[in-house]
Amino acid sequence: MAEYIRDAFKDVHLDVTTPDLFFFAGDERKSPFATIVTRDTELDHRSELDRDDVFRLNLCVGKDSFQKLFPEPDLDVDFTALDVLLPHPTYARVFWLSVLNPSHETFRLLRPYLREAYDLQTKRGARG
Repeated sequence: MAEYIRDAFKDVHLDVTTPDLFFFAGDERKSPFATIVTRDTELDHRSELDRDDVFRLNLCVGKDSFQKLFPEPDLDVDFTALDVLLPHPTYARVFWLSVLNPSHETFRLLRPYLREAYDLQTKRGARG
């Protein structure tokens, strides 16, 4: 997955200074367009990432895409469900989506959203 993200888009920088992976577009290094998170933190533990072999792919998409995927706020989300597209447990309000252990099929379906996330971040970086 990380290899695909790094290879599919021009000028992607991968921050590997933590056990998690942060993908940045171009020279902008303030906020990633995608992450692969492998552990719980004090502020982000609802996905129970400390389970064996569980990770979460996160993408920052535009408001329209996010609202098409999640038209109604669901207050009863199971953030521990594997291979299910979900709003991010912490950053949904800023249009991050997530999926735990995406299958090959789910990852293939996410590719247009990865492109969108990358393009949005590239545009933000160009604005300075």
